[in-house]
Amino acid sequence: MNEHGRPTTLDRERARRELDALWRCPPGTCRLGLSAGSATGQTGALHRDGQRFFFKWLPDGDALAAEADGLCALAPAIRVPRVIHQGPLAGGHALILEWLDTRPLGDREWARFGEALRAMHRVTGKRFGHHRDNWIGATPQCNRQEDDWATFFVRRRLAPQRRLALGRGLPADTADAVAAVMDRVPAWLDGLEIRPALLHGDLWQGNLAALADGTPVVYDPAVYHGHAETDLAMLALFGSVPEVFYRAYGQNPREPEFQHRARLYNLYHLLNHHNLFGAPYTRAVQDTAEALLRNRLRS
Repeated sequence: MNEHGRPTTLDRERARRELDALWRCPPGTCRLGLSAGSATGQTGALHRDGQRFFFKWLPDGDALAAEADGLCALAPAIRVPRVIHQGPLAGGHALILEWLDTRPLGDREWARFGEALRAMHRVTGKRFGHHRDNWIGATPQCNRQEDDWATFFVRRRLAPQRRLALGRGLPADTADAVAAVMDRVPAWLDGLEIRPALLHGDLWQGNLAALADGTPVVYDPAVYHGHAETDLAMLALFGSVPEVFYRAYGQNPREPEFQHRARLYNLYHLLNHHNLFGAPYTRAVQDTAEALLRNRLRS
């Protein structure tokens, strides 16, 4: 049990019984094939009447409710797994999604994804943020809305991660460099026309695949409305992105101003990785903050 008195691992038999009851199936209809548990709960396949679904379970349900909310927000704009059910199960909470057979993207799929992401980013909100908070990995993500993008990015993205990092071993000089970056963000973004675009929010390449017909699909979102370039930045954080994607999207990845903003936006994710995993991301935070300050010292 965790500190809230909830089970930390899934009772598979109890889950099967409750799933049978949920769908009013004869006992023993639902079957679960689960992978090993992790910090993000347990995942696997749910089988029912010849159908297969993707299954997630956590002791606490907010992260799954947030994921379901994000998928529903993205669904009208880009292909995502359809939410089948989200709610209490076996003393914890479950999220059941459409099962999608996927494969890695080739050049043609990368081009289609560029077009699809550009169309998704054209969906805009009235303010920066989201109607609810959610999670970036295992870290809470504050989405309290703001009218100004620079204010939102400093207050709701960099500041919370820096505060958390100070308690998780971030060296004082690195924290000072991050604070100096935060001070300069309004000047760096001044003059840009930034709309509150619909964002995936956690768009590293592990959250992207293609269906058999080549349709790009995204999953595991951390949705909010913000600068579209934040999605582009994270897409390239842990791997190279083919030129065909940028051509289809309509972005020059070698443009110096874009590269500077991409480094700035990825500082958020590097801070989060420091907070979740420690080294070597601690050094990456320091190097990124120093590079931002070294290259753009104007206030």
